Amino acid sequence: MDGVGSDEPAQRPAQVNRSALSGPAELVQARDVYGGVHFHGDVASQERPQQLPGDVRGFVNRVDELRTLNRLLTEGDQSVDVSLWVITGTAGVGKTSVALRWAHSVRSRFPDGQLYANLRGYDPGEPAQPDQILDRFLRALGVPPSAVPADLDDRAALYRSRLAGRRVLVLLDNAASARQVRPLLPGTDRCLVVVTSRNMLSGLTTRDGGRRLTLRILTEDDAVTLLRDTTAPYRSGDDPAELTELARLCARLPLALRIAAERAASRPFMPLGELIQDLRDESALWDALTAEEDEESDAVRAVFAWSYRALNPTAARLFRLLGLHPGPDFSAPAAAALTGVPLPQVRQPLA
Repeated sequence: MDGVGSDEPAQRPAQVNRSALSGPAELVQARDVYGGVHFHGDVASQERPQQLPGDVRGFVNRVDELRTLNRLLTEGDQSVDVSLWVITGTAGVGKTSVALRWAHSVRSRFPDGQLYANLRGYDPGEPAQPDQILDRFLRALGVPPSAVPADLDDRAALYRSRLAGRRVLVLLDNAASARQVRPLLPGTDRCLVVVTSRNMLSGLTTRDGGRRLTLRILTEDDAVTLLRDTTAPYRSGDDPAELTELARLCARLPLALRIAAERAASRPFMPLGELIQDLRDESALWDALTAEEDEESDAVRAVFAWSYRALNPTAARLFRLLGLHPGPDFSAPAAAALTGVPLPQVRQPLA
């Protein structure tokens, strides 16, 4: 029979070691390949992270601030007027709440995903490092853990490459410094970064082209509305004048107002005057504004203490001396007199 015992090799398929690429591939290595090889798109590029925490409940007003943030979005779909917003304000003023409320309202404008990180700039421990955040972001964007570079600059470069041509919203909460934020900035105007911080982060506005939105304390009407809305399901008949006094004693700060409202709501038969009396007593005020579970992140004492610890020695000394001033308002010359230094030298620690 023909072919029996022949040394000729058996006939192989015609497509030995041939491949047909129908999509992009970074690397293909093969020995013997039979048939066509088809890559149907880059799977990693299809990752659409949805990392935003839940929206804020019981949100009150901030209409002007939300309207200001909305102005940066263009009507088209190609870019944003501003690619970096810095939301600043004192501890407990509601920076995270405003950022989250706005981010949820515009998330549809960023169809390629939303990234979120708490940079822990004012936590009792060490702030989060940019390389740690980049590792998390790159994995969320589809980069395998083994492919994440070890070097910070390399991670930042790969991060920018992953976001190039995509429309992603990045929310960086509780930043301590511009240096902590800068490696996390995309290199495209299709993305938008929102940063919250108790610091002004002037470097992000002067060097990186960011815009600053400074949150003030709530108006008296909004503060009373927050108290009323939070306590209404549990209490009735509270004197409007007492609610106004309670708002004043909480300095109209959302964090303090929510804690005081929760304390009143959890004691529906307690006269509101008792809580007001506790807040009038400076020795009991801090305890009155601590959450029931005693969580540090929900205690007014804690958030201000962490801010104080972050001050440099000169600013911390000035802060202590200002407690000797007899009134709630003071001028720069008065601060200079308290510290015993020339006026030009007191302006920076005041800031």
